[in-house]
Amino acid sequence: MAASTWAPTALALVLLVGCTPDTAVKTSHFEHDHVVAAHWPADLADVAVKLRERLAIENASESTRHEIEELVSWTAEVAADTNLAEADWLPLYNTSESLTANLRAAKGDLTNENRKQIESLCDLVDEAVNKIPPQLNSLAKDQS
Repeated sequence: MAASTWAPTALALVLLVGCTPDTAVKTSHFEHDHVVAAHWPADLADVAVKLRERLAIENASESTRHEIEELVSWTAEVAADTNLAEADWLPLYNTSESLTANLRAAKGDLTNENRKQIESLCDLVDEAVNKIPPQLNSLAKDQS
């Protein structure tokens, strides 16, 4: 009999404890989604810099090759955070999507053809960076 009188009280306690508000101050609505990778580019120009740095490594490790694949796949997202016109953003998107598929198909192997395509992507990034109006580009950097 005693157990049946405590059951509603125990249930109420469990619900009450489980429903307490989180008192930790959140700095971002997305902080629980994922950790930002150390090699995440600071801006669009940094995509090309980071890719070229990694391509310059003669016998790139598996980790470096994985970073290259990630940087390529992030290119369109980073470019989308700029004020590039759609006509200037689309070539970056299309090239990065195609190259990402090629790199995945190569299973981490950096073929000469993939290296050439990555360098072409870097050239496209450089061209796109030059199309970003300077005042807006510097404002975006200041907000980072």
